[in-house]
Amino acid sequence: MFIAMPRIGTPGPMTLFLRFAAVAGVTAAGSSAMYFIYGAGGGILPLVLGDVAMVLAPALLIVALSALEGRRARNTSIAILALALAVALVTATVPLPGSLAAKAVAVAVTCGACGWVASHSRVEPFGPLRVIALTSGVFAVYSLFRAIVGLVVGWDSVLYRVAFSFAPATILGALAVLAIGAAVVRVRFGPRVTVDVAERAAGSVVVVGDWDLASTAYGPDRVRGLVADLRAAARDLDPAAVDVPRGTETLVPDAVSVLSDRLRRDYGWEPEQTILLVDGATTSAIRTRPRVRVKKKRGSARS
Repeated sequence: MFIAMPRIGTPGPMTLFLRFAAVAGVTAAGSSAMYFIYGAGGGILPLVLGDVAMVLAPALLIVALSALEGRRARNTSIAILALALAVALVTATVPLPGSLAAKAVAVAVTCGACGWVASHSRVEPFGPLRVIALTSGVFAVYSLFRAIVGLVVGWDSVLYRVAFSFAPATILGALAVLAIGAAVVRVRFGPRVTVDVAERAAGSVVVVGDWDLASTAYGPDRVRGLVADLRAAARDLDPAAVDVPRGTETLVPDAVSVLSDRLRRDYGWEPEQTILLVDGATTSAIRTRPRVRVKKKRGSARS
């Protein structure tokens, strides 16, 4: 996470999405392995690692979905790390079944958040993301009822043993991992439908004007992050915005001013950062695209 987090929002959102989604799947499988080791007499450490891994699996998927949309997920990642540490502390200090109830609630929260993020994503194709949202939502409800049934009916009750004990929870979790894994593959290779207006006029181009000055002041990596923020903010306001070198092209009126306000309000930019933004048409750094005619088309993600 610490290696990948600084690159969130930089070019290559699909690659970041696939990396985090793959790690989420491995983490989910690893949690089951830790529980098997614990059941075989492995001590408290495998139980702690298993609970942390089970919470991290849907949490890392949230980061993957954020990366897919080109949004920064640093604050989300910090919250995830804090939640994982809290789960580890509870599991290590609170005897069963108290720690089990806390873990189930934490899983319900992260799965519910993952479902919400997936359901509100604007990335095509929409179908696989709806599968991720539905699967995460179902497992969130299951985890919440797991805690409720255990606390109210009893951890040794017939209902809990039949529907919510280790075996059924592992089976349902495996099915969820398979469904989400198939959806992730479809996000990468599934068909997309691109529908554009018959004729799109060249929009306003907003770029980081003095790249050398910005790189000297903030460093090249940070400036690339600023460009990623600029492009994400443009897509927030205009889903049809397109990336151009060092910036974005959008149909938003008064683009420099509107995007500067958006970046200060939602992305935490300082005033001295927003003054780096200029109209690309007034610089030699970028040319606006000519008026082009775009046809409705259907193609795969690889085309």
